[in-house]
Amino acid sequence: MQRPADAASRLLMATGLGLILATGFGLQQQMLNLDKIGVGWVIGISGLLLIGLSTLVAKGDGPLAKSFPLESDVEMASRVKEDVEEVEKDSSMSNAWAKLEATVLEQDISEQE
Repeated sequence: MQRPADAASRLLMATGLGLILATGFGLQQQMLNLDKIGVGWVIGISGLLLIGLSTLVAKGDGPLAKSFPLESDVEMASRVKEDVEEVEKDSSMSNAWAKLEATVLEQDISEQE
């Protein structure tokens, strides 16, 4: 299983290279002008930004480091296990409160009759 950072880095790199390729095709077909900067250049610039972001994610740095952690399989398994245990704990606590509330309501109704 691949690490989240590796998968995200590959995706960002491929998207960035695709945008740079689209910019190259635009230049080849003379849809983009080298003398004048226009809206079409946003595609090439965003491609460069995605490639830079890809290298940062691969190193474990940058703004996406928390979303795509650079962790091993063992670390990821323990983190997921902790998350599941926390959810189960919250669920059991919610169930306990619901049962207590139901019991109290039943007692109130029986006292009113």
